[in-house]
Amino acid sequence: MRVWVRWSAWLCLSLMLWTVAAESTHNHPNQTDSGSCLICVAAHSATPTLSAGHVAPFFAAVGTLQEHSVIVKVRLDFSDAGIRGPPAAL
Repeated sequence: MRVWVRWSAWLCLSLMLWTVAAESTHNHPNQTDSGSCLICVAAHSATPTLSAGHVAPFFAAVGTLQEHSVIVKVRLDFSDAGIRGPPAAL
């Protein structure tokens, strides 16, 4: 891996961790300051409501497994094996 790719990955990871730490630990001395803070406004905005209830799962048999016995007859010829006989004397 190239050095600049590794350094940029570490930089992005560290910036993300510092942002998470800053968002989770920040506080305001009074309520008026929290009204203009973008982090607080986003955190305390209305949460979306669930539009549909949970539906019970529907299980149906798609098919059944049917086993068939298979009997294979093995045929081995020397010509199939690629073995040739000794050279003929002329």
